[in-house]
Amino acid sequence: MNPCIRFEHPLSERVRNFLRVNHLFARFQETLPRTETWAHHNALFTLFEIMEAAARAELKLDILQELERQKGLLAQYTQWDETTKQQRLSQLQEAMLNLQNVQQKFGQHLRENEWLMGIKQRMFVPGGTSPFDLPSYYFWLQLPAETRMTQLTQWIQSLLPTYEAIALLLRILRQNSWSIDCLANAGSYQHNSLGQNTHLLAIDLHQAAAAIPEVSANKYFTHIRFLQASQQQARGKMVPDNIPFKLIMCSFDPVVNK
Repeated sequence: MNPCIRFEHPLSERVRNFLRVNHLFARFQETLPRTETWAHHNALFTLFEIMEAAARAELKLDILQELERQKGLLAQYTQWDETTKQQRLSQLQEAMLNLQNVQQKFGQHLRENEWLMGIKQRMFVPGGTSPFDLPSYYFWLQLPAETRMTQLTQWIQSLLPTYEAIALLLRILRQNSWSIDCLANAGSYQHNSLGQNTHLLAIDLHQAAAAIPEVSANKYFTHIRFLQASQQQARGKMVPDNIPFKLIMCSFDPVVNK
């Protein structure tokens, strides 16, 4: 059986930001436990990307507003028993409290570290972290892996409440979903209405199709074009074949009678 690839398409700027930040944290957590020097170089670079991606003051407000809204929506989860609802309520309250307890600006402790900021500045220069450019960074990379890992863990620590809250919201978003089996005729598919409460589209596509979806969507109309997966062009040609796929519609609101 051919494996499927899931492509996600956010339908709001809020969800787009959540996905970007979550993606970066996932990459950091993937490289942190490894012991190779370049794995920790990549982890530190990712840490700087997280700082930039989550630096907007509105992000924390967006997270807290959605967490609070989710608390109010619990009564609509009619398929859940009271124990399950209480567990979700506890998760929401814990995420809110942990995020509210972070008083300083996101990543402020990192910005106050002159050594880290010097490395951050050089990392965006091609070859800027060469040993002769940053001998102190070269020295750090030669430290035992456990030492580097401990410091990276300390640097990310105050940022984790943001990640944990976003991960919880994305889990809720993906759980509140319904799907339909679709067929793109000659690589093209149209859907009249997603409904105003759809916040994320996911497309499950067989890897063997060697195609990627290009989505144009709003609450009134959705058009999906399947393009050839090309490593030569930024945008491949449209696939001429009929392509079966699964369309998953995700919402922050409980899914009822879908």
